[in-house]
Amino acid sequence: MPTVEANDDMNLEHIISRLHGEDGQIWSYVLQIVLAAVIVGIIITQFGPIIMNYATIHNTADDAIEEAILTYEQQRGDMEKVNAAVRELLSDRDARLVGSIKVIKGQAGQPDIMSLSVRKIRNTFIFMNVSYLCRYTEAAAYSERAIP
Repeated sequence: MPTVEANDDMNLEHIISRLHGEDGQIWSYVLQIVLAAVIVGIIITQFGPIIMNYATIHNTADDAIEEAILTYEQQRGDMEKVNAAVRELLSDRDARLVGSIKVIKGQAGQPDIMSLSVRKIRNTFIFMNVSYLCRYTEAAAYSERAIP
């Protein structure tokens, strides 16, 4: 009965011995580049969405307050329609309204300032599974504007 001998190319000792000498320098360099690319890729995919969440939350809050003021003026102060318009805008951007939209009246009793708070949550594998990183998945912003 013929016996099957181990292939030298699959032998671990053979692979390790190939990493020495001139050929080994090239293969070591290629492996280092591949390893560095994998690490950079993991960092970008895990930390990128969290960083972008913090970078864009203030723009989202500013856009929401602008939408609220525009709707408030067009609907003549109908806060139900203002809330609906803002919530629709925020749902398109995967954000939520915190509390309600506040209208502050001035000395003459007319609406003077409008304010709101927005929050956005982004989860990645590392941030969901490492307990002390969970607090960084949520970004919040406050915006307030004068009503013209």
